[in-house]
Amino acid sequence: MGPRERLDFSAPPIEFSVPAVADPPAEADREPVVSGQQGAAWGDPSHADAPVAAIKEFAVSEDLHSRAPLVEERTDSMANVGSLRPLGQIKESFIVASGSDGLWILDQHVVHERILFEKVLKQRSRGQVESQRLLMPIIITLRPEQEITFAQIEDEFRANGFDLEPFGHRTIAVKAAPAALSPRQVEALIHEILDTPERELRALSLDDVQRRIAATIACHAAIKVNTPLDDAKIRYLLDELAKTDCPMSCPHGRPVALKYEMKEILKAFHRI
Repeated sequence: MGPRERLDFSAPPIEFSVPAVADPPAEADREPVVSGQQGAAWGDPSHADAPVAAIKEFAVSEDLHSRAPLVEERTDSMANVGSLRPLGQIKESFIVASGSDGLWILDQHVVHERILFEKVLKQRSRGQVESQRLLMPIIITLRPEQEITFAQIEDEFRANGFDLEPFGHRTIAVKAAPAALSPRQVEALIHEILDTPERELRALSLDDVQRRIAATIACHAAIKVNTPLDDAKIRYLLDELAKTDCPMSCPHGRPVALKYEMKEILKAFHRI
């Protein structure tokens, strides 16, 4: 938000129209104008543009590059997320909401990413991943090093809703993919996963591989920035976020929300 911009909370809510949350429109894949919202899906907390205050308030819960124990989250900080009242969006990228404990700003892409990440993992553990058949198979050409990686994790692709098979020399045919993905996202996602260096892949446990694939699927399928959302869609995201096990951060460690306590707001306006 620029220094001269102000939020008018007295104005009536602006109404938007947007397709179903689980299937964002193709045009939502366009490049964002807000920095720090799209990063490598494999997880690198250093790419986030979050303020220092946000990092202190919302501890990183999952560093997908690290084998160290996960940092314990302050889940009490997100206890009221399900009761927040949506106020609108900033730049059609950040959700603004009010609660009894202050003002909240939530990154809509990161919120949806967290929701989808946990959904994919739970479906994977039950062997019930939602998949959809493609009208036409997608033929993907692999580089030699990608072909080696594919041979190592082919079963995990299948367990996550992909139906694929070898198709000639260094090519694969994808006949089905996770339901959350659009066909145009499938090829980019597969290349991203297969670009993991073999040396790094050997160091990962099966659980690490599963989480990385789930994180990549969630990142590609999640609502992008620069996507208008109406009140119903925002309400859905807040309700679903409240149901997650780790609502504080996305799978890469970026914070989901900034919260401005009432005490901070009153101090800023010299009320206390």
